[in-house]
Order: sequence, then C-alpha cells, then structure tokens
Amino acid sequence: MKIKQELKSMFTEHWKYMTVSAACKLNLFDNIPDIGINQSRVCDSMNFNPEVFDFLVSSLVDNEFLKRNNGILFLTEKSILLTEDNPETLKFACLNWSSEHLDAWQNLDYTIKTGKPAFDMIFGSSFFEHLNNNPEDLNKYHLAMNEYARDDYKNISEIIDFTKHKTVIDVGGGYGALISNIKTNNPQINCILFDLPQVIKNVVPGDIKTLSGDFFNNVPNGSDAIILSRIIHDWDDENALKIIHNCHRALPENGSIYLIENCIDKTDVDFSLLNLNMSVMCNSFERTSSQYISLFNRQGFALISDIKLNQLQTILIFNKL
Repeated sequence: MKIKQELKSMFTEHWKYMTVSAACKLNLFDNIPDIGINQSRVCDSMNFNPEVFDFLVSSLVDNEFLKRNNGILFLTEKSILLTEDNPETLKFACLNWSSEHLDAWQNLDYTIKTGKPAFDMIFGSSFFEHLNNNPEDLNKYHLAMNEYARDDYKNISEIIDFTKHKTVIDVGGGYGALISNIKTNNPQINCILFDLPQVIKNVVPGDIKTLSGDFFNNVPNGSDAIILSRIIHDWDDENALKIIHNCHRALPENGSIYLIENCIDKTDVDFSLLNLNMSVMCNSFERTSSQYISLFNRQGFALISDIKLNQLQTILIFNKL
C-alpha cells in the first residue's frame, strides 16, 4: 500500500507547482503587503472568483507560501522570494517552467520516438526562434535566466582573477548578471555585454558597455577574454562549433575563453531530467568536460585549467593557440 500511495501522490505532484506559478502569474504575492491584507479585499480588488480563490489560498497556506490569520493573508519566507521587487526574487524563474516548457514536456513521447524537439512540433519553430519573435516571452525568459545567473555567479570574482585582462566580453550574456558582477568587483576592467539586439535593448543601463549582434555571424573583437556561460550546451555540435569559431576569430593570440557549463563528469548530480528537458526544447544535452575540450580543440583552443564554480558548474579555461 505504501508504494501505491507514493505513486498516487507523485501523479499529482505538479499541482503544487502549478498553484504557486498561478499565484505568480496573477501577481498575488506582489499585492500582499508586509502588514498583511484581508483575503476578501484581495479577491475583490483583483476581480477573482471568491470560491476558487479560497481554494488557491488554502493550497498556498498548506504548502507554506501564505499564512492566514482570521482572514488576513501574510507572506512567508517562500513567497517573499516570489515578489518582483525583492532583490533576490525568483518570480520569473518560477514562471519559466510552467509555460512553453510544460507544453513541450507533455509531448515527451514524441521526442523519445523521433529524437526531435517536441517544442518545434508544437510551435512550428525552434525554441530560440520562438523567443526572438515574441518579445514578451523573450523578456520573461531572460528575466528568469538572470535570476539563476545572479545566484550561480555571485562568487565568480572570488574564484577567477580577471585583473590580468584589460577587456572581458560576455558573449550571449543575456541581461548581464555575470559581467556586472565582474565589473562591480573589478571596476578597472572594460566589461562588455554582447547579445541579440532584441535582448540588449531591455538591458538596464549601467557601468558595462553593451554591443548587439548574433554570435552565429560574428563576435566583436577588441577583447582579450571571452566568457561563454551556459551557451554551448544549448546547441548541437555543428552550431556549437560555429560559435566557438567566431570567438576564435575575435580573440588575439593567447586570448582566453572562460567556458561555464554543467560538466557531467565533474559532479555527482544526475542530469537525466535536465537532458530530457533540453531534448524536448532544443535538441541538445549536457556534455562531459572531454566533449567540450574536443570542440574547442577543433577550433584552435587549448585547455589551460578547470575550476569548480559551484555544485553544478565548472569553468573550463582555454587559450587561443
């Protein structure tokens, strides 16, 4: 009976996440002040159905995303992190996995049978083509990735000494969490953020220089170091080699590349579910460090060292030959 009950619980486990995602989508947590607010007042002001809203609130209370005391709703430690103005917010990370990703996952069987991304079959274009043609989805995606990057790269300037470089460019750096960290901790370095025009136009102005373009066509020269963080894993070998080739052309002799990826041989974490996600979304996968090294060797780079960044990610440092 225990195993049967575990299975039955597993079948509906996603309900909990979808409840929290709906609360984020409706901006519920953003509309609850620190001092609390009457549930009926929230319901009326946001034009919710009272009965169904009560079901939602009860679920959020049960899963410790809200507290309710005599009809007054209060945020918890969990939901505070899902408010948009919180500097440590994970609101868009929460929303990210309940939209196009969920659609693709519901068609995982198609990908298993064909080896092709279910996303392409559903939406009629590749994932990144879809994002680039839908500004709202593109912005939400990069807001989510920025939240992950903010946390993943918070210690990078303590781990890597970037002071030996005059100019560092973050290729495909999204909204700039990583390169901004480097600039904050190394103000003397010229830091550049490079991404597509539709991404760069949404970047909040700061101390870093921004350049727009497409890394499949060209990578700007003028830097002595390039960062490729969680870029190569999104692409098959053919496309990955194009990106690496353009980076090689952009760098001077002995220029450096800092590749940040989940090298599956450098951690005990099981990446099978992440690989399934990448398969249904963009026909890619997490590689071993040897596979990354092979790709970079083919384009004229030599591995100098590798450094553990966090539990998941490794920094592979290459020099141009």
